[in-house]
Amino acid sequence: MTELIKLRKRIKDKKPDFVRQHGYKMKRLAGSGWRAHKRRHSKMRKKMGSKRKQPSVGYSSPRAVRGFTRLGLKPFIVKTLKDLNKIKDEIIIIGKTVGLKKKIQLLEKIKQLKLKVENVKDVDKFIKEAKENLEKRKLKRKEKKKAKETKKVEKPKEEKPKKQETETEKEKKAKEEKRKVLEQK
Repeated sequence: MTELIKLRKRIKDKKPDFVRQHGYKMKRLAGSGWRAHKRRHSKMRKKMGSKRKQPSVGYSSPRAVRGFTRLGLKPFIVKTLKDLNKIKDEIIIIGKTVGLKKKIQLLEKIKQLKLKVENVKDVDKFIKEAKENLEKRKLKRKEKKKAKETKKVEKPKEEKPKKQETETEKEKKAKEEKRKVLEQK
């Protein structure tokens, strides 16, 4: 297995960067990665000597070690604690959708089982910083909640003062009352 990994490394070292045809000329094509050429008279498609190299089977790594890490372990994505039970001779990658609390739980369990993690460099350091970060966030949340409660207590509901009737309004009311009296008769 280690021989195959060394062979893969040698192959990958020799592999050129595959650039799209005319990728160096046009801004919109620069850095867009490899795309096969479809033009009728394309020199690159015809594999003429002075043109760039194209992807081919000869550049692929041995099938037995395809997808393995540099250490020769197969990566396994973990998202829950149950996934840890399925691991045998694999290296762990914690899923990107896992939240901070669950990530801390996973790393503590991984530390107990003495397994390797690909996407966390120092497990102890990460756990320590993450816990501190969570505590800070909790304190901020509590402070915000207290601030809201104090604002509610400080602002008692003020009663709106009654409108004072102006003379025109008084006159209108008086006319309406007279009409009602006349209608009743």
